[in-house]
Amino acid sequence: MSSQNFLLQNIVYIFTILGVVAAITVYIWNSLEVKKQRRIDNIERYIKMHAKIFAKDSYPVRNVAAMEKGTFERERNNEEMELLLNRFLSDIEHLALLQNACAVPQQLNAYMVGWFAKHIYPILTDREKAEPYWLLATEFLRQAKVESETIDKMKLEDFVIYLKKMC
Repeated sequence: MSSQNFLLQNIVYIFTILGVVAAITVYIWNSLEVKKQRRIDNIERYIKMHAKIFAKDSYPVRNVAAMEKGTFERERNNEEMELLLNRFLSDIEHLALLQNACAVPQQLNAYMVGWFAKHIYPILTDREKAEPYWLLATEFLRQAKVESETIDKMKLEDFVIYLKKMC
């Protein structure tokens, strides 16, 4: 084989290797960008669902004054409030699904929903807590309640660190 053919073949190998390296680099870059976009999309979904859960006429908003006063109780005979509670639990399932899919961290849910979970979870009946079809919602509320109780015990400096770990 002549030295000219040898040189040409080596140049071809070099460009092939450079092409493969470029393709791998582009693939990795695109994968990271897709992951970043999914995170943004999930946060957007979370914010929309959170806004729905805490809309003007929602169960938690209609009961927030009683919760703040410490007089909040479940009115089982009030069909409208029971319907709102069921809608709340249904919407909470969406947040639970996002959390279980690792779309949003548990700390975010404790921060955004925990205060309400501390008031709403205790009013659920044992039957509701054991119901397989409410399991996502009730377990989510229980976890948010427990995590928010942990937050309540934190010093401000520790809470700031806790919030930074959400990302």
